Amino acid sequence: MSFTTDVRGELARVRTEDICCARSELASALLASGGIAWRGRNRYALSVTATDAATVRRFFGMLKRHWGITGQIRALSGDALNRMTRYQLAVPEGDALRLLEECKLLDEAGLFGLRQIPGEEITRFACCKKAFVRAAFLMCGAVNNPERDYSIEIVAPTEEYARHVAECLNYYGLEPRVSQRKTRFVAYLKRAEDISDMLSLLGAGAAVLALENIRVRKEVSNHVNRQMNFDQSNINRVVDAAGAMIADIRYIDSELGLEKLPKSLREMAYARANNPETSLSGLGELLDPPIGKSGVNARLRRLTDIANKLRSGEEIRLRGEREDKAVPPDN
Repeated sequence: MSFTTDVRGELARVRTEDICCARSELASALLASGGIAWRGRNRYALSVTATDAATVRRFFGMLKRHWGITGQIRALSGDALNRMTRYQLAVPEGDALRLLEECKLLDEAGLFGLRQIPGEEITRFACCKKAFVRAAFLMCGAVNNPERDYSIEIVAPTEEYARHVAECLNYYGLEPRVSQRKTRFVAYLKRAEDISDMLSLLGAGAAVLALENIRVRKEVSNHVNRQMNFDQSNINRVVDAAGAMIADIRYIDSELGLEKLPKSLREMAYARANNPETSLSGLGELLDPPIGKSGVNARLRRLTDIANKLRSGEEIRLRGEREDKAVPPDN
């Protein structure tokens, strides 16, 4: 099963206790699924259609518990282009007008006497805003598998509906964007933290735990990879610098002879040539007496300067070093 199916299954089990939340959720479901059909003056047919049987069973139980209405559930076979089976809950026609009135979806000035979004009293309370968005996700929401990418969206039938979903989430500090996709409008979030907060808000606790586990694992893996890349880059820089330094030392030896260098530089040259992968601090510990990293750096820079002067034919003054006369190392 997909991550979206898991989330929908969990949300379908969230019990709606208060009648105000039931009205908000039913209004949202009817609008999102296009479940209001006009049959003539003051006559309507209501239905809730979803791809998940659990979602339809949820609204079946809600109608029975809060309004004493027994709907009819049926399976709708897919056509040649879309073989997916859908499930529909049909409301008895005699109860349709009463439900529309309770859900504040009637408006004499509206097309066919209906509203694009319910009256403001339907989502007046915080719990009702949450219920409205929960039904929106059950009807037309999707969330990416966090193993691949972070994204949660509600593909709304109208712009008004999408923006109302966004307003409900704004109340809780979430800021979904709304954009048009062909003939539909999408309210979506992309940040992992926001997706986690939204799922927690709607009541999908198990999905939040799964998302957070994946998120932590990915962050640790990314941190380890970054650290390994950083360490490898440092190693490469040390190796490259050591290779260039050894080339300078060999050039000095061939053109001048290391034995003519002052003792401090000569020892440094031998230490670097014999230990190409050793760090600067490690080279300092090989000398007698040991010196610090800054001292090693100064001596290596002096060796590079001598090699560059030899290549350019400049005069080299070695008398300015600590020793006036270079002494070759003992064999």
